Amino acid sequence: MSLRILCTALFVFTGVATAQANEVVQASFIKETIVLEQRTVVLQQHTNISDGDVGHAVYFEGALYDQGGEYVGIVYGSTISIDVTDNAGHHEVRHRELIFVVDDHQIITEGVSGYADEVKWGNQAVEWHALDLAITGGTGKYIGAFGTVATKKRKDNVFEHTLKMYKPLLPQ
Repeated sequence: MSLRILCTALFVFTGVATAQANEVVQASFIKETIVLEQRTVVLQQHTNISDGDVGHAVYFEGALYDQGGEYVGIVYGSTISIDVTDNAGHHEVRHRELIFVVDDHQIITEGVSGYADEVKWGNQAVEWHALDLAITGGTGKYIGAFGTVATKKRKDNVFEHTLKMYKPLLPQ
């Protein structure tokens, strides 16, 4: 790349960065942890693909309760198996999307989760847990939220979601 092209590119980039600098708004963030319990209802499974095979899809919804047992909303979700290791360990990777609707505000999450025999049958009344998903945003009081959600299925068949997120304090 010639020096002239490099200098021109630097000048244009600097000009764009300067123009955008006037629109920068400082925001403070608050950290919030929410633990939600889900009682799942499976709505649909892909009928042509066996559970545990690549391409197996499950769509579900479940009522959400806080740790005090009070109803707070609903979760909508889907999982699609995208990789399965044969008999060597029965490892399965799923693409997961969960949308938590809490008091008419949404928290959007997505990512991949690994499921293996060694984590499916753990200790402390936990049947299995999955890799954390990313919180990618939200609506209402969760607009601009980011963080992670950890999910584990307890032996009482309840899914426990721990959302650790940061929410911006937006200017009024």
